[in-house]
This record gives sequence, structure tokens and C-alpha cells, in this order.
Amino acid sequence: MKIFVGYASQDINAAREVVSFLESLGQEVWFDKRSLIGGDEWDAERKAAQEDADLIVHLCSQQILTRKGVVNREIRETLRLAEDRPFGSNLVVFVRLDDTHLPAEFRRYQYIDFKGTWQASLAAAVGKKAGQAINVQSAGVATLNENISVSDKTSVVKIEEQGAMFELAAEYIQYNEPGIYWRMVNSAIEADALEGLFSFKADMASREIDDVPPEDKERLTSTSDSSSIEFFRSGELVSILVYTYSYWGGAAHPNHSVETMNFAGSDKGRVRIQDLLQNDDDKARKLLAHCLKVIEVQLGDEPIGYWLVDQSDTGSVWEALANFSFDKRGITVHFSPYAVLPYAAGIQEVQIPWSVMSGYLGEKYENLYLALQ
Repeated sequence: MKIFVGYASQDINAAREVVSFLESLGQEVWFDKRSLIGGDEWDAERKAAQEDADLIVHLCSQQILTRKGVVNREIRETLRLAEDRPFGSNLVVFVRLDDTHLPAEFRRYQYIDFKGTWQASLAAAVGKKAGQAINVQSAGVATLNENISVSDKTSVVKIEEQGAMFELAAEYIQYNEPGIYWRMVNSAIEADALEGLFSFKADMASREIDDVPPEDKERLTSTSDSSSIEFFRSGELVSILVYTYSYWGGAAHPNHSVETMNFAGSDKGRVRIQDLLQNDDDKARKLLAHCLKVIEVQLGDEPIGYWLVDQSDTGSVWEALANFSFDKRGITVHFSPYAVLPYAAGIQEVQIPWSVMSGYLGEKYENLYLALQ
């Protein structure tokens, strides 16, 4: 199996360690320090190796988020290649070298933390891919794998199903904690995942497939892939991010979306943006205006023709702000495509420090940041 390894130049030592481990598994690894020789047109060789790879491993650290470089182009190319691969044939694994929050586009793919038992996790990913390479043509019947423990405190449920014209997968976290509060948390996470799964299946049931020629089935096959992951946890305070990728067969492009669930402890339960802002419409409008200014700065020279959100409509403002996460730094507001900008702009995230956010919080949550420290 051919494996491509991408990394930032500052992470060369970690890259060498990962490459050596992959080679110890008997894999053929493309690593620029060994695979390129003098006289090679390095960019063309790199791109060809990336396109030819069975599995791509990207090492991720703060370097890729703060500096420009070839590694960012490599990752964008990987994400493009991944969308063209058959359902279930995982192409990419991200290895997180530090505590960096991975961008939203990465989160629908498997990632491994470069600590503890990372070798075992990476070996499992390689083994899974090798199995896929053998069985990629086998048709899947609905399968359900429940409670696959990933630590003492959490489990993950995975569901995969393949129909005549659809392929779906859902993965969601569950907490192995006692008490009614954690039952509520787990129920909310599971209900969201299963509701999306059955909604997609209901849409697929309404499709007419008898008249679809065999040669068009792959092009018209629809896909739904969702994952619910922990964005942050401190004691009972939990922030969950749900990333969904969906493609309606024959559409011009797939859709990506980010939704969130936040739980503020057994004394407050689930918390929504209306709770944080105490249903204050003026605060909501000001907060959205702040977010839009930050997005303008983040996009830099890319022109913004117009905002898709109607800032004069209270309901639209609340809807645009609905998906947020919290951690020790502050609040991160997640804007899916079409929430405030067209699809081409992608997912936008605005991180608001507690020093700024404190001016928006209602009385009930004004000390939330203290509990997160």
C-alpha cells in the first residue's frame, strides 16, 4: 500500500518518526526527504505521489494554521481527492502534534493525537485501509457497532449502511458517566445523530431508482457522513461539535455543515445562544455584527459581495448565531456554508475571547468562563 506523508518543515523530527513507524509496518511511504532526488521537479512529483497514494497522512500542528506554505496546498488537494473517493474508502488520517483545534473541514476525517499509544492508533488506521483495499467492492448491509470504548470515560457508536443508491455513516460520542445529567447529555447527542440518519434514509426512500442506468449509479449515489466529537470538556461542562458531509447524487457539489450542542452542568443543563445572551435581541445583533467584521478580516483580500443573513431580521440573526462552542479561550461561533456567505466561502469560525464575550453574557452565565478555567 502506498502512503503519502505531508508535514510542515518545522515538524521534520515528528515526520521522520511517523515515516519510520509506517515503514516498520511494511508500507511503501512517500516522504520528500527520501523520495525526491536532485533534478526532480519537486512540486509535480509531490502532486503525482499524492494522487497515487492509497492513504495520506498529514501531520498537523500550529504551524499549518499560522504560516503559509506548501503543506497547506497539500492539505487542500487531499480534501479535494477525498471527496472523489468511493464511500468507505478512507483516504486521509490527520496526526495532531499538539493541542491545536483542527479546522472544521478536517473533523469529518479520522485524527490521531501524537502521544501515548499513537503507534497503535496509526497501525489500526493502516490496517483498516489495507482491508478496504481488498474488500472495496463488497456491498455493505446495514451494520451497527456500539460502544467501542476509546477511553475509560467515553465510548463511540458507529453506524454504517449502504443501499442501492445511498451510502451513510454516523459516528457519535457517548459518556461512560453515571447519573441523570449524563443520561440527558448522551440522549441529546444520540437523538441528533439518529434523527439525521433516518431523515436521510427517508429522503432516499422517495427517490425513483428503477430507471437509473447501471453506468450512472455511481454518479447519482447519495452520501451522508456525520460525526459528533468533543470540542471541549471540563468536568460537567461539555461542548460537542457535529460535522456533517452530504452529497445528493447528481448535484453540483456536496454540502458541509457544522452544528453544536453545549451543556453547562447539572445545574443548568443544555445551553443555547439565546440562554447566553438572555434573549436580548440587541446583543444578538451586535454579536453577529462583530462576527461579520472578524470574517471580513479573516478573508483578507477575498471580496465579500453581500451577506446572506438579513441582519435586520431578528429570527435570522439568532439562527446565524445558533452554533457555537466554548472552551477556556472563549466562544467560537461556527458558520456553515450559506449561513452568512455562499458555499464557495466554506465554513467560517470566529473565536471571541472571554474578555470580549463577557459584555454579551446574561446574568445567569456571566461567570461561565470562571468555571471553564
